[in-house]
Amino acid sequence: MSGRKITESEYEVMQVLWAAERPLELGEVMKRLPENKWARNTVATLLSRLSDKGIASHEKKGKYNMYYAAVTKEDYGADETRSLLGRLYDGSIKNLVSSLYNRNALTKEDIASLREMLDSESKDV
Repeated sequence: MSGRKITESEYEVMQVLWAAERPLELGEVMKRLPENKWARNTVATLLSRLSDKGIASHEKKGKYNMYYAAVTKEDYGADETRSLLGRLYDGSIKNLVSSLYNRNALTKEDIASLREMLDSESKDV
């Protein structure tokens, strides 16, 4: 999946597919979108682009295309995180965390959670 970026609009559609427990027909996707803000053709185009990118897929059921996520939200998030790390932080998690820390973007709870995670990880090594 690496390198297949999606737009904010495509991400909104993917949120619907990720939340669905089964493949959805175009009309069902439209009903589940917040504010139902796009025309049918727009949603169909977004689904087609997502399918072309391999992020979503569809199967024919009678005369309808049934759409579903081809990539989990977790896998997509991990890929986006790797991409962000590579582009902005030279692939270094340390550089990312340092940037957040130096800008006071980490709460005390965040720091405590990170310490706990790292401490438990070092015990396993």
